[in-house]
Amino acid sequence: MAVAAITEQLKKHVAAIHTSGELSLLERKLANVLLLNAYDELLTKRTHTLPVRHLWAMLGWDDSNNTEYLQEALRKLNSTSIEFNMMKDGKHSWHVMSLLAYGNIEHGICTYSYTEYLAERLYKPEIYATINIGVQHLFTGSYALTLYENCLRYKTVGSTGWLELELFRRIMGADAELYDEFYRLNERVIKPSVKEINRVSDIQLVAEFKKQGRKVSAVRFMITESPQQALLKPVIENDHAAIQESDLFKKLLEHGIGKRLAILWILQDEARVREVVSYVEAKAHKKQVKGSTAGYIRTLYESEAVVGKTPFEEKKAQEEQGKKDEEQRKAQEKRRLVREAEFLREHTTAAINALSIEEKRVWASSYIAEVGSATTQTYNAETANFRVGLERVQFLAWLHKRLAPQINPTEYKAWLKRKEGDRESTKDGSAKL
Repeated sequence: MAVAAITEQLKKHVAAIHTSGELSLLERKLANVLLLNAYDELLTKRTHTLPVRHLWAMLGWDDSNNTEYLQEALRKLNSTSIEFNMMKDGKHSWHVMSLLAYGNIEHGICTYSYTEYLAERLYKPEIYATINIGVQHLFTGSYALTLYENCLRYKTVGSTGWLELELFRRIMGADAELYDEFYRLNERVIKPSVKEINRVSDIQLVAEFKKQGRKVSAVRFMITESPQQALLKPVIENDHAAIQESDLFKKLLEHGIGKRLAILWILQDEARVREVVSYVEAKAHKKQVKGSTAGYIRTLYESEAVVGKTPFEEKKAQEEQGKKDEEQRKAQEKRRLVREAEFLREHTTAAINALSIEEKRVWASSYIAEVGSATTQTYNAETANFRVGLERVQFLAWLHKRLAPQINPTEYKAWLKRKEGDRESTKDGSAKL
């Protein structure tokens, strides 16, 4: 019963894709990256572009100046055929074509295209599952990544079904005569690939073999979720979920950028995406964008165009900001000195007003002894005051210096808070009037 159920479900997956010829790990990763970049526009555009520097970054390749290596990889994709086995009117329908129809590298841009038929097939996720770039980076073996891609399509049904060894070798690109002997195929291709998939990916495989007589004639892979899937998901899935919740991602969608491309850009260079979007929106508000904002955003992002300030403008802006900061610092210092002077004046005036007549006389006597009687002729000892205004002002100025307190930080903060409250009350009162 269980086998019958699986067999019936497998009919939904008979449109599996097989490639002929052995692809290296870089070539297989390149095929996936190019597809991911083009995916949202597979049905609307025949030609797609991707900056070479972004392409290398997605592949995790450090030698970004090795254009010949990339050319060779594109050449291999162009010469590799891809086959479809499909069901049509109850009968098998077989198709073959090149994995990549066209490739070009010029001015730091990789341009490529698929045939119309292949693009239509690739756009259907039930036929071809694009590989998450985060998972792809974890693989170090070409055979392991190839097997992972093919098994991933059967994850929901739990089995690839039986694959004749000849077909399996074609799918894996293990066409060398060396693999005519099953034990070598098993030791060098099947076992290492299963081991790596179980170690780094979100699925776990168990290989099973069918014999005809004493020889192994077919292989199938039982597929379950990996026990470490919970550890992989926060890195692979939740990161993308977080991106899709971000304002930047939503802005890209509003401008007409596809979901996959938006995620790809943000993963590649979030700062540049944000800069480009802000630049284009500012231009759009001024009605300086001809055509769609999506096209303008894509053109700017994928080129080397400077969308922010040039180094000269940045330096000039920093200098101007430095001047503003200095002016602001001086203004704050001036306000601080004014406030402290006001605090001291209030407290000193209060201290003078609190002096008794006897205390005033003592201070007046000290003042007269210091400055001399010639400038203090109008002093009245009975009132401890000076009758002439000029002499009185000079005495009070002298007394302020003597009675000015040291600023206590706690008292000063409380005084500032009270003053701010009084100012707000004054503002509210004025507004009401």
